[in-house]
Amino acid sequence: MRALFITLPAALALAACVEVDMSVDVLGEDEARLTGFMQMERQMFEMSGGDATFCNPDDGGTFVLTETHARCEFDQTGTFAEIMQSDSESDAPTDLQGELTYLGENRVRAFLPLSSMTNDMAEIEDDPQMLAMMRQMFAGMSITFTIQGREIESSTATISEDGTRATVVMGVEDLIAPTTQRMTDFETIVKF
Repeated sequence: MRALFITLPAALALAACVEVDMSVDVLGEDEARLTGFMQMERQMFEMSGGDATFCNPDDGGTFVLTETHARCEFDQTGTFAEIMQSDSESDAPTDLQGELTYLGENRVRAFLPLSSMTNDMAEIEDDPQMLAMMRQMFAGMSITFTIQGREIESSTATISEDGTRATVVMGVEDLIAPTTQRMTDFETIVKF
């Protein structure tokens, strides 16, 4: 659970009808806090066997089952490696993992390979029926990732008005866009 967005291809997250909203707050040269949630419709959760093991309390997860959703809320503080790496049993490719790298002078580089996450969608480009089905099935679903700190020095994502957060939001249209219009990698320099 710890780094689902960081290691799970966006197409797979949406295919599982999972909505993800994650925020990483850089606290120091090797310390960060991961907060947010991932959720799916309750009906989809029950159809998949009602297995809540994806929400591990040891990783700061709290499982919440409502009338409409199965939701994992999480709050974890740890080293960059603890926050950004997948669980050991995950089979996610390492080239899809995000990175936090200390650059010195209270500056950290955050990187997510968004272009790699959307590569698997290329085959859908030439199938109008599949495109239409994807748009319908995943309407309103999104994956949001935010990096925050004292100040955002630069970012390929949207920087908040107060200059402390950089956010990228991916919906189905971002994932099935033509190759030439796909999202670039998320890269942000944040000061703590």
